[in-house]
Amino acid sequence: MRKTVFTLLSGIMIATGLFAQKTEGEFLSLRDKYTFRSDGSVVYKHHKELKVNSLYSIHNLYGETFIVYNPQFQTLTIDACHTTQADGTVIPLPPNALNEVLPSAAADAPAYNHLKEMVVTHTGLEPGAVISLDYTITTKPGFPGASDIFRRFAEASPIKDYTLTVEVPAGKELTVSQNFGAKVSKDGDVYVIKASGIPARLSEPYAPVDDVPYIYASVNPGEGAGAIFSLLPKENMSSLANEICQGKTSDRDKMDAISFWMMENLALCALPLKQAGVVRKPSEVVRTAYGTFEEKAALMLSLAEAAGIKAEPVAMFEPTCPPNLQTLSGAMWIKACGKMYSAAGGFSRDETELTGRFQALTPSGPLSVRPASETVVVEEDVNLDPKKATSAGEYLVFSLPAARKGFDSWRIRSLNSFRTYPFELPSVLDEKVTYKITTPEGTIVSEPFEKTISGPAGTVKVKLTVDGRTAVYTREAKFTKGIIPVKEYSSFRSQVNLLKDDAFRTIVVKK
Repeated sequence: MRKTVFTLLSGIMIATGLFAQKTEGEFLSLRDKYTFRSDGSVVYKHHKELKVNSLYSIHNLYGETFIVYNPQFQTLTIDACHTTQADGTVIPLPPNALNEVLPSAAADAPAYNHLKEMVVTHTGLEPGAVISLDYTITTKPGFPGASDIFRRFAEASPIKDYTLTVEVPAGKELTVSQNFGAKVSKDGDVYVIKASGIPARLSEPYAPVDDVPYIYASVNPGEGAGAIFSLLPKENMSSLANEICQGKTSDRDKMDAISFWMMENLALCALPLKQAGVVRKPSEVVRTAYGTFEEKAALMLSLAEAAGIKAEPVAMFEPTCPPNLQTLSGAMWIKACGKMYSAAGGFSRDETELTGRFQALTPSGPLSVRPASETVVVEEDVNLDPKKATSAGEYLVFSLPAARKGFDSWRIRSLNSFRTYPFELPSVLDEKVTYKITTPEGTIVSEPFEKTISGPAGTVKVKLTVDGRTAVYTREAKFTKGIIPVKEYSSFRSQVNLLKDDAFRTIVVKK
């Protein structure tokens, strides 16, 4: 009886949240302010008050704040920083808690070794303490993307109160795009965007990016995404192009040779343009043997032009990014000879294979991007080699091989019972895998099976027929949706579990 009563009380306490685990922290106040001046300079002020609730949050999440800036264009000042402990004691920031390091992305790029990452080490932290930090970054005119604002809310802790204030020059307007119902108000040349109760973002794999709360804003929307292409310098690279393309006759062979040469000879520096601040000349990229996406794109374009190949740059953007933001390109490609070449070099695909959930923009306009779709047909003969089996008494147990394409190549791990966000598949899928199985000795004693699960996302089916020393295994998977809503996740999870279940991928042979 006591056990029953305790179980009942425990259930009530859990239901009422008394046993609910606290979040790692809470942003009590988070404020961003941009002042766009008429000369093109920008003053950015950041303020946060963050309460830490656990030792994990102190040691792994919020013990330090990292601020990257470019001293050639920007100055950073730490305006105020202190910690208020749980009992109200205020711990000021000691001088040795501010240390500048090199951003990791610039480590192997001497041309960008001037970049700085300020590491602010917060002191006096304990569960219940509140971190307060104010800093200012002032940007000179001419810094790429200075008029663009992007704020994504993927924090591990909830945000109680958020305010974005933007002051624009007289006669200018702010273009705003956001997806979570923030309130936008305007008073003269000052825009205020406010939101409260922004939840913590849980770490779930395969969550779509457009499900994350975001704010995009720009004070110069008329410039358009094409402004990024005007930053790509051109040079006469005839001598190098002739060397690379020697013996090649068709434009496609020449372009393939250029792409391969760039992969073999030039490292990729993963600095975004909004940190690099410049795009170096192609000759400088060749001399130093590394470049950013934009720099390698400029070099590839110059080499293509020198080889007489018609080519144009392609900037890839997230699906949610408004095209008026010029510097948020995630990668650069080159469109030439009916193919798409990665600016990094060494990888290309036919234009018709340009699929996925992103935007692709060229100087002449946007490219059409089809949703990712994969059709897989696998038919293989599988000869059960006793050396590759697990012995269990008088039985040999074999695992069927994973397919090199389709569902198996996605490497989806075990899925949680519940899901907070939609699940984004790498592509829609139409797959059929057939293994004709034979054993050189013994008899296949696996039980035949046939199981099908249908749901809103599609249909999966596994089947095994057995005849003495031979068997035929088939697996079919047809997912017709690229994004699985939360309400359909349970059905989808059952389908994935069926596809992954070792019980349906194992062959047993009696010696």
